[in-house]
Amino acid sequence: MLKPPRFPILTFDERQLSLAFGSVFNLKWLMPGESLLSILWKFASANSLPSHVLVQLLSPEVDASEGVAPVRDDIDLMRLYRILRLPQHVLRVSLLDAARYGRYHATFRYCRQCVAHGYHSVLHQLEDEDRCAAHHQLLETRCPHCRGETPYLVNTSAIEAPFRCVWCRSHFSYGRLSLLSTTPAMRRQDRIALTRRLRLRLGNGGNATGPVRATSAVVDTCATPSS
Repeated sequence: MLKPPRFPILTFDERQLSLAFGSVFNLKWLMPGESLLSILWKFASANSLPSHVLVQLLSPEVDASEGVAPVRDDIDLMRLYRILRLPQHVLRVSLLDAARYGRYHATFRYCRQCVAHGYHSVLHQLEDEDRCAAHHQLLETRCPHCRGETPYLVNTSAIEAPFRCVWCRSHFSYGRLSLLSTTPAMRRQDRIALTRRLRLRLGNGGNATGPVRATSAVVDTCATPSS
């Protein structure tokens, strides 16, 4: 369980759009094929980073309340790399391919069991993926409480509501999800199933997120636990 810092650990230099004293993040907090939005939720929580600051860091030219779509044409990969300090292959997989517009959902699409573990897969946004590869549940777009749909955007509303509906702020999961949990709690077999599905999609013409070389290094965000 990740504990929140008592005081914000980051200083934001608005003139240079940079993190003055660095940031805290651990690759082991991620699971295979984690979406950019899911990564950013963990990054913001770990660093007590205000939502508008994070969006401005990613895309200084956009209105933070309107945000930006998590696709490669709209997100500067090198800027993202400098901010998050994660391997570039992890970041590439986390982004959708803008050239495949219409092949992915513009609304946040989720598996309830995945979000209960603080995880959202980039695969969940693909039009032709109907079920979660790990849990075999039908993917949903509507909030189970208010029936609203959350746009799949990186903006202040989304960052402020990790794994929650942006309209009523209810959790998408079956039970109450701790916003500070970054422990990869999914079973080993679930992580293996996600990795296999990602390998299949990336090896099939790059259908998952675009033309990314299909290797285990691209897909396996972090090492699969041995037990």
